[in-house]
Amino acid sequence: MPLYVPQIALALAILLTAATGIWLLINARAVARLFRRSDIIQPGPALGRQTPPPRRLVLAMLAGFTLGWVGSVAIWSWAMTEEAVEVVDARASGA
Repeated sequence: MPLYVPQIALALAILLTAATGIWLLINARAVARLFRRSDIIQPGPALGRQTPPPRRLVLAMLAGFTLGWVGSVAIWSWAMTEEAVEVVDARASGA
């Protein structure tokens, strides 16, 4: 495997996490509305007449955020293993 593949995968996972995290922060009322069943989290008053994003979109963003940070942790964990070192050594020696 080329050495840049894990780096690109990590960068994409970080980008996915950052983009979906920012979207979730901007649309925090929609996230609160998604979990409205409990009395602990309540959405604030609406600002203007903006329609809230659909429930499926909020769920997709939550799933993307989770996938991104779990992927980042998995790539970092793999990078610290002996297998990753062997891949680097094999590519450096030309084997």
